[in-house]
Amino acid sequence: MKIKRLYISISVLVVFFASVVFLMGYKIPEFPKHRDWIYIPENKDSIFEIEKTNIKTDFTLNLINEKGYILLLKDNDYILATVITERGKVVKKFPKTKDFYIDSLNQRFIFSREIYKSDTLFKKQLISYSFSDYQQQNLELKDYIIEETQAEFLRRKNLIKNDTIYYERSQEFDDEYRKDKLKEVNFYKTLFPVTKISIAYDAFDTEFYTNKNGELYTVENTKIKTDNIHKVWNSLYPLFPNYNKKLSIETIKREINTYTVVDKPTIESNFIASGYLWIEIRQHETEYYSIRFGTKFFNFRYKNKTIAFPNQLNIPKNENDTLACMIDYMLYRIYPKSNKK
Repeated sequence: MKIKRLYISISVLVVFFASVVFLMGYKIPEFPKHRDWIYIPENKDSIFEIEKTNIKTDFTLNLINEKGYILLLKDNDYILATVITERGKVVKKFPKTKDFYIDSLNQRFIFSREIYKSDTLFKKQLISYSFSDYQQQNLELKDYIIEETQAEFLRRKNLIKNDTIYYERSQEFDDEYRKDKLKEVNFYKTLFPVTKISIAYDAFDTEFYTNKNGELYTVENTKIKTDNIHKVWNSLYPLFPNYNKKLSIETIKREINTYTVVDKPTIESNFIASGYLWIEIRQHETEYYSIRFGTKFFNFRYKNKTIAFPNQLNIPKNENDTLACMIDYMLYRIYPKSNKK
């Protein structure tokens, strides 16, 4: 009787434990499907070659030019920039730089390097490379001096006696300022922002401006002494339509995923996830994808939550084309083995 009660107690404990585990989210692992399909980046496919390059990137950006090139940016203590074709072939690798800019108006990259005269004295040298032929050119940065801010103008005209104009500015005041500053306004209208890539902060910014002649200007200096530089900047808003213009990184990020889901995922294993005052069981799943190369299909398996998903950079147009993709920040090229030289 004691042994029977022991078996019953053990059975109850097992059932209770199993119930708790399943309530926490445990799911029974399943037999994998499509066992002949590979896990990228394994180079074991019978039809397709999977070529790993040595190019790493943090950002993958569309280049705003007619060739459809792609810009790869890698940031460590400095920025490395590489231009590739849609099929992942390297067009140009640029020297490492501390600051990196894109001048969309003049179709060029701008890099900075520090020229040291001593341990404490140095200046920033700006170098540009055109999108088309990558010819190098040294650039000079000019300061456009603001002779008078809007608030100073309004005080001179006895239109205001304090700084409330920055918060309650009327159209009449703006029109008066524009009329008096016509030459300055016409100059500002020729300027367009040069985009600075701030990889560490996942953002773009504007540090200086250019015109159609390729000249570079800053517009943040004033002859009038002020304790608040924002007052100088605010004075530009009614004059300068492109002042301090920010470009969202989302607008030129390269993200093209046309992989087709070809089967339901299977549960590979379970793992415990926890947080503050909670714990649950989740699953590693194997998913099944395919991408068309004309009449051929590249099929692969993907282990959800355990490996990096391949981010597609182009759409293969035919069965002899090449797919470029990023896997764990590394560039890969996938193409039929019959194309391998």
